[in-house]
Amino acid sequence: MFFCIGSRLTALLMVPVAVSLASCGLFHHSSTQAGLGQEVIDGKFAFIVTQVATSPTFGQTRAQGVYEVVSMAVRNVGTEAQFFVMSAQKLKDNAGREYSAGFMEPPFLEEVNNINPGLQVSVRLAFDVPPGTKPTQIVLHESVSSHGATVNLTQATSAPSSSASSSPRD
Repeated sequence: MFFCIGSRLTALLMVPVAVSLASCGLFHHSSTQAGLGQEVIDGKFAFIVTQVATSPTFGQTRAQGVYEVVSMAVRNVGTEAQFFVMSAQKLKDNAGREYSAGFMEPPFLEEVNNINPGLQVSVRLAFDVPPGTKPTQIVLHESVSSHGATVNLTQATSAPSSSASSSPRD
């Protein structure tokens, strides 16, 4: 009988601890899928995707297929400097294929990738995909091992176009 009381007491003590941990912000990630212009959080980074455009080139580099260029803001919501890892970001298409970013603007430099707490940088990622690819989502990650936050790219956006040489997605 004492054993049952101890088990119940342990269970009662575990519930508040679990609720507290889940709500304290230790596990930053978005549970719902956002669209263009909406913030998502993964770990210590908050992301806002502002535009997706298609282009045959990115800077001076010609795509093997076409580039899907994703423009976004990345903000460090943590308490320490954090590196933005281009290769951790994944573009998904309507056939379920996943693509890694091949290029980033500004270029891959330590002073750009190392984002201090509270600061935000604007980046453009170029994904080389076959012509005709229909990107549907981008999964944004704090690191290669983080859970990731999904942004739906098929929703309409009111973000302004930032480049005359590329065509924005609807």
